[in-house]
Parts: sequence; structure tokens; C-alpha cells
Amino acid sequence: MTTRPELDLIKDLLLHEWDPIGVSDCEGAEDEYDRYALRVFRMLGEEADANAIARYLTSLVTSSMGLRGNPEKDRAIAAKAVAIHASKAAD
Repeated sequence: MTTRPELDLIKDLLLHEWDPIGVSDCEGAEDEYDRYALRVFRMLGEEADANAIARYLTSLVTSSMGLRGNPEKDRAIAAKAVAIHASKAAD
């Protein structure tokens, strides 16, 4: 059985669960958050914790996208990203 790479799981997490601009159902939007997922992936590799990742996600939404943030949702997504990383490290 082949498991999906960690980066792919993080990309899916951001697209289907975080998705602050609501594009997950749009055709051609599969790579919309890939650059953010890559940064989260790198942060995890540098041992960033969920709080640091949540702050990064919130700043993307509020500063880069100009939208109202949802820090609680960002913390939940960050915790899931940390769990993905932990499960892949255990493999």
C-alpha cells in the first residue's frame, strides 16, 4: 500500500478544509493554495508548532487576501497539519 506524500495531504487540507476564498469546488482551482501548502510543509520541517502555522494562515487571510480572519479555524487547520506531519514522521 502506498501512502500519499505529506505535501499532497497538506495541499488537500488547505484546499478542502481551509479554503478562505471558497474555490474548492471550482474547476481548475486545485493548485490555488499550493504555495501556501509548501510554506506550511517547510515550516513543519523546521519544527514549527501549530500556533506558528495558525499565525501564518491568519496573516495570509487578513494581510495577503484582505479578508476577515478566522483564527479559530486557522488553529484547527494548523493542528491538522501538525498531525499529518507527525503521522508521516511515524511511518
